[in-house]
Amino acid sequence: MLAPGIRFNDCVFSEPIALTDWVPPRCAGLYVILVRDAEWAPKPFRPVCFGEFGNNAEAETVRQECAQLLAGGAERTAFVSFLALPFTTTTQRWALCRELVGGYHPSGQTAQAAATDLVWRLDDLERRNREQAAQLGFLRASAEQLLDSRPAPRRRIGFLPDFEPAG
Repeated sequence: MLAPGIRFNDCVFSEPIALTDWVPPRCAGLYVILVRDAEWAPKPFRPVCFGEFGNNAEAETVRQECAQLLAGGAERTAFVSFLALPFTTTTQRWALCRELVGGYHPSGQTAQAAATDLVWRLDDLERRNREQAAQLGFLRASAEQLLDSRPAPRRRIGFLPDFEPAG
């Protein structure tokens, strides 16, 4: 007896349904495009690509993305499973999607996965650069404030004659 759904890593996706009949759920989540493959077990479905969708995703938009990844006419024989992830951010969903792509190496995302990974790394470097620039700006402003707030030179304590003795 097989459990309902299809499992990838620790994620249990829904039962596969035909891609042409699929309507994305109203909440955010991940989807996986599948094709029949007798070599895969326990269910004969091989992942072709993983993707992410947001709240109230348009079914036609997701189908067009999938059609671009599938060979001509393959979308008619393709299946889709989804994993609902309500209350997650796009970053969290993309991280899980990258993990699944890295673990299963779907045929539709080999080149795209490398490019996506480079984009994410570049975004991460840019974010860190902005954070460091903000920190440097804060440190510079703090240093200038410290330099500006030094007390004025004080008069010497003690008896000071009104004139300087010569010699």
